Amino acid sequence: MADKKLSKHVDQLDAALQQVQQSLGPILSQPLSETLPRLSAIERCELEALVVYSIDTLFWIYLKINGVPPKEHPVMNELQRVQRYIAKINKAKGVQEKKDERPMKVDKEAANRFIENAISSATTENNQ
Repeated sequence: MADKKLSKHVDQLDAALQQVQQSLGPILSQPLSETLPRLSAIERCELEALVVYSIDTLFWIYLKINGVPPKEHPVMNELQRVQRYIAKINKAKGVQEKKDERPMKVDKEAANRFIENAISSATTENNQ
């Protein structure tokens, strides 16, 4: 029973790694030094973040497979750092995070108070 379960997990891992290899294959088929100059700045950032995140994730999987708790390993800090960079890249591209999907709303009452205050201050200064 345990052997079948283990075999199933190994097969799933193998399938997942093949999918990663197929996904990254076209990107990494050429040296990055040839690929990067043809990309825009934002595309270069995306590609570099993708490569680093992929490598860190594969290392995380390696640790997990070998019984090392990856959450206590420095690779977790690196994954979180790369995730922050990916969020910055998406922000630069204008992609909003799902939790911030609603657009900014102007508080009309507050804006009117600022305007009225500015007008009254300007009027008071002119009268003096």
